[in-house]
Amino acid sequence: MADVNCYGSLISTRSTCVPLLNTAQTEASQEETKTDSNFVGSQQTAGTFASQQFGQFVLAKAGIVCENDMTYAFIMSAGKIKAALPMGSGIAGGSKGLPAPLPYPKPLLPGDSVQTMANATSDRQAAVSVACTSGEYHVFEVTASSSGEHEFVSVLDGQGIGTTLQGRVISHWFALSGNNDAELTSPVYLLDGSGVPQASVGFCSSTGSVGAVFQPTQARVALNSRLVYRTDA
Repeated sequence: MADVNCYGSLISTRSTCVPLLNTAQTEASQEETKTDSNFVGSQQTAGTFASQQFGQFVLAKAGIVCENDMTYAFIMSAGKIKAALPMGSGIAGGSKGLPAPLPYPKPLLPGDSVQTMANATSDRQAAVSVACTSGEYHVFEVTASSSGEHEFVSVLDGQGIGTTLQGRVISHWFALSGNNDAELTSPVYLLDGSGVPQASVGFCSSTGSVGAVFQPTQARVALNSRLVYRTDA
């Protein structure tokens, strides 16, 4: 896979800014995007720079752009997802609407890192980023290889949404399609234990010119809930 550019910014509740850049983001790999040394003098982990530079940095808006196919981005803190980040593709020269607000602002601490997943335009990995009324965030992904139903699983441990977020209420989410645009036969559905849709969110194109930003919803997750979509190939 090729190395591509990944760049963007984190904006605080006080409108302070952390610029980000990785000129060697490997496609099909989750990697850290550090600060842009062109503007701040060195590459540092985002949370470390924000804490040193601004003292208190409460993340309120974000926008991460990948050169080709965008998949997901999040703040990793002590092995957990602190915040899922709005993102877009730079294939058409930019991504409208970024940086975009987070539903629940989060303080950045030393060691908190920006993790980004980018893909080639031929890759079929799709992803859903969610925010819950509890203030928790999570990211789920799946790569389709044939027709039928495809279930999203946690990017951290491969568990389904029911196991990961049992009892939570999803208040905001967005989905990125991967290279499935011509094969899609459904949006993303949150299914109950009987396989009946309880909520849905439409896909953003992973190579589109508009950023993927959080959309409101109200969806309670049970242990037997599943997050799925369908394709005809």
